[in-house]
Amino acid sequence: MNSPRLLLRLMFISALLTLSSITLSLTAFATTPVVTVTSPANGSQDKSPVNFTASASSPDCAAGIAAMRIYTAPGDGPYTTDSSHLDVNLNVAAGSYNTVVQAWDNCGGVGKTPVNITVSGNALPAPRFVYSSDFNDNKIYEYLVDASTGALTPTSQGSLVTASHPAQIASDQGGFRLYVANTGSEELSAYFINRDDGGLQAVPGVPGSLTGYPTAVVVHPSGDYVYVTTTLNAAPNYIYAFKVESNGSLSPVPGSPFASQYDPTAAVIDPAGSFLYVSTINASYTEAYAVDKSNGSLAPVSGQPFPLVDQQSECSPGAEGLAFAQNGHHLVVPELCDGVITVYNVNSTNGKLTNASGSPVIDPQPASYQPVDLEAIAVDPLNRWWYLYETFPSELPGGDIATLTPKDVAERTGQQCGDIIRADPSGKFVYAIGNTTGDGECGASPGAILGFSVNQSNGTLTPLPGFPLASPNADYYGEDGLVVTR
Repeated sequence: MNSPRLLLRLMFISALLTLSSITLSLTAFATTPVVTVTSPANGSQDKSPVNFTASASSPDCAAGIAAMRIYTAPGDGPYTTDSSHLDVNLNVAAGSYNTVVQAWDNCGGVGKTPVNITVSGNALPAPRFVYSSDFNDNKIYEYLVDASTGALTPTSQGSLVTASHPAQIASDQGGFRLYVANTGSEELSAYFINRDDGGLQAVPGVPGSLTGYPTAVVVHPSGDYVYVTTTLNAAPNYIYAFKVESNGSLSPVPGSPFASQYDPTAAVIDPAGSFLYVSTINASYTEAYAVDKSNGSLAPVSGQPFPLVDQQSECSPGAEGLAFAQNGHHLVVPELCDGVITVYNVNSTNGKLTNASGSPVIDPQPASYQPVDLEAIAVDPLNRWWYLYETFPSELPGGDIATLTPKDVAERTGQQCGDIIRADPSGKFVYAIGNTTGDGECGASPGAILGFSVNQSNGTLTPLPGFPLASPNADYYGEDGLVVTR
């Protein structure tokens, strides 16, 4: 017969064996993601913004990677993505950093890779020129930008007379050419930008022919192609595509124009130049097209158009604008009504759009102002914030694009009825079209260019001295365009 002491001893040993078995089992199934950092290199010297490119895998976790995050200092994680890869430019002040790229898998495992870097200076280009089209007076107004203060002064040329009713405008990324879609003459004109004084000179050759009302002009990142969306009172709507010849003149791309399924309002091309996306009105969709980089032609992306989040109001569905965030990994689409912002994940391989984690983002507004019209969007070039133009209650709110959480960092009251926002290439200033008074009727109040300085720590906008800058520009209905070049 066993004694009580012996029984207790056997029970203790059995418990130890059980705990040991559990520990061994947990150890056998523990997972550790592997994080591979492509950029920046460990020990490298970089200029801000610093490009972080990394991927993660978890060989022992069949469920894969849940998220990745960049830490520039302990507890300071400025960028997170719910993905197994990241590619983002981060604004980092000069200094030495022991950064860490960390990943979590769906089995509870954590892996990290340290990257030590030294940052010196800022590589973002300074703003040089601002151009604004005047629909009614058939002119393009030209301004020099003071890169330190954001102030605008007319160029020596001052303005340029264009064809009938210039509307939307765009420039190539280098700031060498300006493209103007003229509504009355239904043509796309091209102008050389004098890099010394900002003056414009017409490019020789016949302007590109259009049909319908131009709603957007967008230039391919390579500068080789220009696209114009147009709408008619009756379908079909089109996307016109032009090749930029060696002398700057325009010629139609094979197959142009390409049919747009719904009424287009704005267009953007991803940073890699692979896909063109179009926001639409009177339909809750975003259209997507693959770009043939060899000739500029377009082909619908499989599965398009991609739905926006359903709107819960009786106003017209759709969106007036869209913009890329986080180096092209997200497409942000502020819907026209209800303050609803759809954020898509962008598949860089096939161009397909899926609703991102945290989307939709709801822009909170006083109940008395519902429904809210979100008229336009601009994204900070350093991928820190987005800026939205709200027709009511007449403000420029902002959002934190890293977390997809609304953050009211940019409220501006007293200016109303605007529909264009542009962030300058350095990330220091934001410009918009609005009016000189806060109590006038939309489309009737004196037009103005609005200018704001950007607080570099939190994105708050402060009106620049001398703004609003009185201008003949219309303040509503998308009749005028605005461009800020490097």
